[in-house]
Amino acid sequence: MDWRKLNPRVIAEFRQNAGKVSGFEGLPLILLQTKGARSGNRFDVPLIPVLEDTRIFLFGTNAGSPKQPIWALNVLAHPRIVVEYDGRVFDAIIEPLSSVDASARLAQRAQGSEQLQQYLANAAPRVVPVFEVCELD
Repeated sequence: MDWRKLNPRVIAEFRQNAGKVSGFEGLPLILLQTKGARSGNRFDVPLIPVLEDTRIFLFGTNAGSPKQPIWALNVLAHPRIVVEYDGRVFDAIIEPLSSVDASARLAQRAQGSEQLQQYLANAAPRVVPVFEVCELD
């Protein structure tokens, strides 16, 4: 899948329709405004978050690619981000989970998702990172 072609359409539709995007019905979407690890340029990235109560997690599956997603490399270098979600825009810090916590969360979620199971299998032996989005006051 060519994310560079798909993402601008998804981002525009997200902003025009209060976070609703055709093809993603029933799924939450979040937009991250990140800073490039090397360039320092701003990048807007649409992602499907994993929501648990009031907590927001992001899995760096990269749709099962053997390469880390660029957004994950960017937030590791620059963890302060801006988030657009649920009709709000807010500042946040994105924090990687420990490898033990990330593995446990991925395993738990994969039990109920054939798609996630496939992404994890395809990505192996790459370790899929898991991040938590923490809103700043």
